[in-house]
Amino acid sequence: MIQTNTNIIIRKAIESDSEKVWVLMEQLAIFEEYIDSFAITPEIVKERGFTKNPPDFYCLVAEDKAKIAGMLVYYFLPYTAQNRPAI
Repeated sequence: MIQTNTNIIIRKAIESDSEKVWVLMEQLAIFEEYIDSFAITPEIVKERGFTKNPPDFYCLVAEDKAKIAGMLVYYFLPYTAQNRPAI
């Protein structure tokens, strides 16, 4: 966990964050204008990010006064054109 000077805490997302993370994903799809093809559901976020082992993705959240204000979703690519893993 990282705490900044502005009281924002950056931490690893946990399963109970999945609904809030999904809302941010949906809002990003609206902002970037791909909401018509957005196929992620809260259940998919929970299953593939928190229940599945290993997960399909990992997530950090930025929390301000116990409210999630941002997120970072990342995943590993096992192989690239250079035949090595990447993030």
